[in-house]
Amino acid sequence: MTRPGPSVGGVGDRAPHGRLRSLDALRLLAALGVVLFHFTARDHTRFGSLPTTVFPHLSAVTVYGYAGVHLFFVISGFVVVRSARGRGVATFLASRITRLYPAYWAAVLITAALRWALPSIDDRSPVEVLLNLTMAQDLLGVRRVDGVYWTLWVEWQFYLLLVLLMVAGLTRGRLVLTAGWSATVGTALALLLGPGAPVLAGFLPVFAAGVLLHVLHDEGPTPGRWLLLGLVCAEAAVLATFRQGEGVARIVSGVQVRPVVLALVVLAAVAAVAVCALVPAVRDLDLAVLTAAGTLTYPLYLTHEYVGWALIGATRGLLGAWGALAAAVLGCLLLAAVLHRVVERPVQPRLRRWLQPRLAALGARLPTSLHARAVGPGR
Repeated sequence: MTRPGPSVGGVGDRAPHGRLRSLDALRLLAALGVVLFHFTARDHTRFGSLPTTVFPHLSAVTVYGYAGVHLFFVISGFVVVRSARGRGVATFLASRITRLYPAYWAAVLITAALRWALPSIDDRSPVEVLLNLTMAQDLLGVRRVDGVYWTLWVEWQFYLLLVLLMVAGLTRGRLVLTAGWSATVGTALALLLGPGAPVLAGFLPVFAAGVLLHVLHDEGPTPGRWLLLGLVCAEAAVLATFRQGEGVARIVSGVQVRPVVLALVVLAAVAAVAVCALVPAVRDLDLAVLTAAGTLTYPLYLTHEYVGWALIGATRGLLGAWGALAAAVLGCLLLAAVLHRVVERPVQPRLRRWLQPRLAALGARLPTSLHARAVGPGR
């Protein structure tokens, strides 16, 4: 189990204009929590022994960096719904594909090359690498090139659920209703079926929290919406306590994982997004540096694990444990900046210009009853 992951969706435009730059910064904070979880809490021996023995006090805190995945998914629920409203399916899918794939392709190749080069890590076959490039490896039953990719399949399941809503008409009422029932059904499935439940089920409450925060942000609060948000937050806390806490404990040795603390961190993640979305002083921050920080999030998440472990192994003899940790974090941030500048910025717009008309043409061949109605706010 190599978990966490990002909301991989970029921060969308604030209706009707502008970005919520504070969410960009929050995404990077979540990514750094995930990075520190992998480097200083999760079981590995790149420091020469388990990181929980090398950093006993730090790891007692960073073990809860796992909750970065929850924060990513809350942000995704908020941002991706904003991206979908008022758009057709072809436009929405083109935006998601072009956002996710360019950096992902680069990350798969970089990580596969590292796995082939480092004798301490088992490699992946060329066929497995090629199938990973589709981002459908979990669906195909193929080993991941990097374990952190598990969140991408969860994200795509959320997108597909959203596409179904777009087909029906993406109205406020359907959003609120779907957020409520899907979170409750997902919680029940995750608790009843345990590891046999679909992975998405365990995270539907945090996606639903993001969706409800979107509705609160765009259309204002009502007692019913606050009550429903409280319900899905309670469900997210229950799952963190009784399901996800156990999962974290299985991949961490030498430090006690307190599920109740994990649940509180998950609730804090929802609260952080609520502050960024609803508190005017934070919501309206207009600092370009926040968005610049957010651009590092996705490539950092995709590449940090094996690149960071390689840097730790290469530098710990010279720099010591703390110096190697700093070198790994800074090196991964630098690689993320390079990938954004060299891969994402030039490739994304070109891919979108090529892809969007083709998806639109494909959609036009579907029966009229299957066409998405691009519906904005309203019942």
